[in-house]
Amino acid sequence: MLLSVLSGETPVTDAIAQAKISRGTYYQLETRALNAILAAMNPLASTSSSGESAASERIAQLEAMLKRSAQESRRTQRLLLLTRKSIRAPVTTGRRGAGRGRSRRARVGLAQAARLSR
Repeated sequence: MLLSVLSGETPVTDAIAQAKISRGTYYQLETRALNAILAAMNPLASTSSSGESAASERIAQLEAMLKRSAQESRRTQRLLLLTRKSIRAPVTTGRRGAGRGRSRRARVGLAQAARLSR
């Protein structure tokens, strides 16, 4: 009866006259049937009454996965940024400038030697 009405095969008026029920009763039955159909098709529904707790547990698992994925994405983006910066940066040997090839002591000694030779 319900499926024939839902499919459009029979009007509601004919179905309630045939079943000898009131319109309100028909709509109550229709609501219960639709809820049962949706519960049966729900992949998170279990055979026990703990369907809501199973859904909550699954939601918590998915939220944890999302959090880990976001953290991994930030980490990967940061590593990519640092890699790009290191590729652009010139390679340095620790020395700065052309005149700093000798130690300070050697430069001072050379400067004193140059003054003494004048």
